[in-house]
Amino acid sequence: MKAGLYPVLGPPASGKTALALDWALGVLERRGRVLWVGLPHQRAYVYRLLGARGAFLGLEFLSLQALYYRVLAEAGWLRPLLPGAGRVALVGEALRELMGPGVAPGEARLFARAIAELKRSGLSPFALPKEGEAGRLRRVYLAYERLKRGSLDYDDFRHKAIKAPLRLYPEPSLVVVDGFREVGPLDLRFLQRLAKRVPVLLTLEVLPEGLTPWRELAPRPPRREVLALANPVEEARYLLKALKRALAPKALGGEGLAPEEVLVVAPEDRIPGLLLLKEEYGLPLEDGRERSLAETEEGERVLALLSPYPTGRDLLALGFARLGRKALRLGLAGEEALGLLAEREGLLEEWRAFLALRAPGQDLLAWAEEALERLGVEAKEPFLARLRLALRVDRADPLAWWRSLILDETLPPEVGKGIPVLPPLRATGIRARRAYVLEWVAGRYTLGEREDYFLLEELREEGPLRGLKRRLRGLDPLFREEVASRGEEVVLLYPRAGPSGPLEPLAEGRRPEPLPPSSRLEALPHTPFRPIPPSRARGLPTLEALRRFLEECPLRVYLERFPTTDGEARGWALLAKDPKALEADPAVSPWLQAHREHLEGMAFFLNWDGRRYRLRLDGVRRQGKAVHLYRLLPEDEEPDLGRRWTEWKALENLLSRDDVEAVHLWAWPWLSEPTPLRKTPYRKGEAVPRARAIGPRLEEALAGWEAGSFAPRPGNACYTCRFEDICRKEEG
Repeated sequence: MKAGLYPVLGPPASGKTALALDWALGVLERRGRVLWVGLPHQRAYVYRLLGARGAFLGLEFLSLQALYYRVLAEAGWLRPLLPGAGRVALVGEALRELMGPGVAPGEARLFARAIAELKRSGLSPFALPKEGEAGRLRRVYLAYERLKRGSLDYDDFRHKAIKAPLRLYPEPSLVVVDGFREVGPLDLRFLQRLAKRVPVLLTLEVLPEGLTPWRELAPRPPRREVLALANPVEEARYLLKALKRALAPKALGGEGLAPEEVLVVAPEDRIPGLLLLKEEYGLPLEDGRERSLAETEEGERVLALLSPYPTGRDLLALGFARLGRKALRLGLAGEEALGLLAEREGLLEEWRAFLALRAPGQDLLAWAEEALERLGVEAKEPFLARLRLALRVDRADPLAWWRSLILDETLPPEVGKGIPVLPPLRATGIRARRAYVLEWVAGRYTLGEREDYFLLEELREEGPLRGLKRRLRGLDPLFREEVASRGEEVVLLYPRAGPSGPLEPLAEGRRPEPLPPSSRLEALPHTPFRPIPPSRARGLPTLEALRRFLEECPLRVYLERFPTTDGEARGWALLAKDPKALEADPAVSPWLQAHREHLEGMAFFLNWDGRRYRLRLDGVRRQGKAVHLYRLLPEDEEPDLGRRWTEWKALENLLSRDDVEAVHLWAWPWLSEPTPLRKTPYRKGEAVPRARAIGPRLEEALAGWEAGSFAPRPGNACYTCRFEDICRKEEG
């Protein structure tokens, strides 16, 4: 085989990898050496394909980055490597140098991505315009290159490898580059240079401009089946049942597939839910997402230490269990709120220990090393290396940068032995005998093409920036075809509707036949749990309980008769309980003095028992034969007398007494002015239409209450119910 570049063009699943494998096996059979260059997550897949053909020696899998590293190592051109987090840190340092303090990690990340794109395309800072945001990028790019002097970032390896002497030893007989949708201009220049010495087989889905394919492959669409399920929960459970059946031995009614013959592709936010259910279904699912340093067990503890607004979860992660559990239950966040909670609960010692752990000393590196030791972090160097970078950016306050750089640091993918559950981008370049694709609906499988912040599409079409690829290239259809061809058989599943409403499928499907139970829970007799609602309520109901019994949820009204917490008295309740405590409050005392005329002689929260129900009156004040009824409201709340029953029935009853001539109705929010319902009071002999209208509804409510019908009534009131899921039940 002669040296040269052999570009092979073909759509997804057209046999490119099979062709490359045949070439590689031909070389290996002749005792040649093959370098197979692909994406890092393809390594296990390629070795498995090779192992299925027999035992061979002489093939080595490398990523493009590793190949560049080897070329520079053999040429003696290596320098210290600047990792991805280091690039962000140096860009942050350049921004502070040019624009002063106050640079956020997110801003540095935006510039770092733009610089990386320019370097991948072989463009220097001088190719950028001097004006506008592109000019700002130019200045940051120049400063970054100056600060980086003596180190190499990932894109510098590409530049150096194009010029370095090629001393690959032992020299390969064939180089295969497979699994890429397309290659950048610098990568292509390197491969063309390498092809002058050895044969290079390059398989692509999109050819670079000016490159003629050596061979074009026709599409070979896989067998596809599209299945429609009612909602995401039913879709996930159907998928897990299908996987269980696929792995089960044929003797047990399954299909007998091996775990490596199956893969699952799902949007990244759906993967945790599937992994949560794997124990229930007994499935060997492997998390195929790219992990960051922050997602390790040790990384979570360090992030909890550095959290700007610590929560109960952070306290639990750091070992402060008592305070953490209370804060988590109350949903508190921030040092001020947690400190008040610790003081109220008598946990100040635990709180001070937490603050001492978080307080950095004069020597930040020594403090960090001691804190990592106390947190049980064994591999300290990855964390300390990020802190050193953060200190370069902002020595005065490096902790926010340290946290951000830990979040940025990705870890190499782990090789699992189960069924991989992959996000779409991690599924490119690998295939299986059968692939299941979850949530096949519009908007879920895209490359997120959008215009660049610094370099608009118009700038990419002219002048020195013509080498930059356009951002809006319409590659989403090709990407969806790639995702939908990850197996020889592909099952595309989608829910007809989600929490936000109906979903638009990318292809119409049929509803599948139900699969047999696949978990212990599903195999149990399906007897839905239905809680028996209460059938009797002792004591007199209040009039408002009867109204809400009729208008809202009977079960909630029943349960609210039994207090579940001893809540701290506030507002009107505290005034009724301990008025002297409020007189000393500088915010409340002037208001009390201003309304002493109303408050003197007022009785709070009186019960007026009748034969079948009870009136609970918020506030009552008497002046001779005139009675003042007050509806006492929380601060800033709107009056609600229009929908209540209590005040109107009390008004009607009071006007029927001999010792009452007039009744005044007031609405009074806490710390506000009392407002009369009307300018004149209600007088004896005056008709009260609202009280009369309540009568039939009151009889209806009393009949239901006395019959003991306290079943839940779902509706909008459920959103404000403090009993949450107490009435939830499975439908039969």
